[in-house]
Amino acid sequence: MRTIVLSASLIAFSVACGYAKLLLFPYLFFVELFTVAVFLSGVLAGPGWGLWIGGVARLTFSLANPYGPPHPWILVAQTLGGALVGGLGGLARPWLLLAPERSAAFRKRIPILLSCGAAATLLYDALTNVAQGIVYGSLPAALALGIAPAVQHTASNLAIFGVAGEFAIPWLRRHPVAARRAE
Repeated sequence: MRTIVLSASLIAFSVACGYAKLLLFPYLFFVELFTVAVFLSGVLAGPGWGLWIGGVARLTFSLANPYGPPHPWILVAQTLGGALVGGLGGLARPWLLLAPERSAAFRKRIPILLSCGAAATLLYDALTNVAQGIVYGSLPAALALGIAPAVQHTASNLAIFGVAGEFAIPWLRRHPVAARRAE
């Protein structure tokens, strides 16, 4: 029961971070907090629940988007991308959350966060750009036009993963779920 309540809370947190972009960065395209929120949710909940949290959070946010829901194929790509970001967070859990403070993994937290942020962003952008290319009938054009936004999105997420992750991981290490699963 605790895991279900935790996952529901993390889904709500991730969706709220998606909407926070509209308030915090209304004119900065491709700057968002949703990806790091889903990733950190996966770090806390583990890979299986991270997939669930990321998929449901992205589906909820995409369907309730104030700009309207996307095309169904793009929605599938967004949901799959969100799930993979949460799963990636769960896979990074042993190095970010459970590593002893004196271990090499603990000292390399920033490079781990940055590599996960880059991988998560590039994977998500690739999935959604391919879906847009299929929907609009020109995969080469969609991929070519998606390069500049993907670079900007990746750069902003690297900064966000580095800063937010560095602040969040020590706090998440004290969470009862992390302590209970580390035993």
